[in-house]
Amino acid sequence: RRRIQARVNRSRAGAKRALKGLRFISRTTGSLEAAELWRRVEERFNALAHDGLLSRDNFGECIGMVDSKEFAEGIFDALARRRRQNLERITKEELYDFWLQISDQSFDARLQIFFDMVDTNVDGRITREEVQELIVLSASANKLAKLKEQAEEYASLIMEELDPENLGYIEVR
Repeated sequence: RRRIQARVNRSRAGAKRALKGLRFISRTTGSLEAAELWRRVEERFNALAHDGLLSRDNFGECIGMVDSKEFAEGIFDALARRRRQNLERITKEELYDFWLQISDQSFDARLQIFFDMVDTNVDGRITREEVQELIVLSASANKLAKLKEQAEEYASLIMEELDPENLGYIEVR
């Protein structure tokens, strides 16, 4: 069995170009200082949480993705799966842990969230169709009609680079 790690050779232009189109958190994190961003998220947590717990439904609003509720819930679910949990509500400490992961602007961190969102059944494998589905969701969340139109092309580019043996899936470990 082959394993694809989150560290991918960045010289591979196709995958890099395709993943660059998936700037699904940049709009949320913007260019403000990290401490200021977290302060705003924390304020929204305090306003939205009940009994010290933030619901999955309010996660998008809390992290500043008000126009992308479905996509934000996908991120929430992916981060919960990473912890091997099925959560509907999180504490402020858990939110902070999630925030650190989604606000990490590195290629590797973005790629890991991407894989976690795609691998919804946690079988360690993702298919071209699953990649395409996430690209369409990302494009919708970011109002990127052109990216949505190119979802199939981007999915194919990603698979071409990460599935060189053409097995039809990428194994995530």
